[in-house]
Amino acid sequence: MPRKFKPRQRLSGVRDAKLIIIASEGAQTEPKYFRELASQYINSKVKVYVLEREDASASSPGHVFEELDKFKTEYNWEDNDEFWLVLDVDRWGDAKLAEVGRLCHQKGYMLAVSNPCFELWLLLHLRSLNAYPPETLAEFRANPRIGVGRRRLDVELITILGEYNKSNLKTQHFLPHIEDAIGRAKELDNLDHRWPDDLGSRVYLLAEEIIRQKPGATTA
Repeated sequence: MPRKFKPRQRLSGVRDAKLIIIASEGAQTEPKYFRELASQYINSKVKVYVLEREDASASSPGHVFEELDKFKTEYNWEDNDEFWLVLDVDRWGDAKLAEVGRLCHQKGYMLAVSNPCFELWLLLHLRSLNAYPPETLAEFRANPRIGVGRRRLDVELITILGEYNKSNLKTQHFLPHIEDAIGRAKELDNLDHRWPDDLGSRVYLLAEEIIRQKPGATTA
């Protein structure tokens, strides 16, 4: 269960700890992924908290941004705490993301955007995009709906794993390969843009922040 904060008070036990606060567009897949990732890299000096949306349907970038704003208003935080938004390109496009990106820059929030979606980040745990022909990569970019409730990248994960359920993510399929995902995402990244302008994911930046919190931990 997510940690409950007391209004305007920094809880005992985290007084001297840096906080990494995460608000995500997804209401189930992303929160479970980050909670279980953080549980593997425990450090008394760093605490990772994933915010839960009261309204699961309120998933627009603006709503996700407002979650972080609400947290900062209600609870004590320190200058070294980090606030992250985890968003996708496919549902919102560049115009909406540009608006949210401008607000994030003003407030010092960090963006972890996936293009087209979080499932691309999950795929990078399992495969390099170099393994796919151009026509398949084009399908990933478009990420069309295939059947009821499935998109192209969902189907790819099912093909590889034999299963994939957004509502019940089995992180054991992915977390053992986190270093591979980080390395592959770095190779795809074009830092000239505020988020990936082609297939890719900046979630690796947030994953690195979480992983490096374990004493002695390193990232590739």
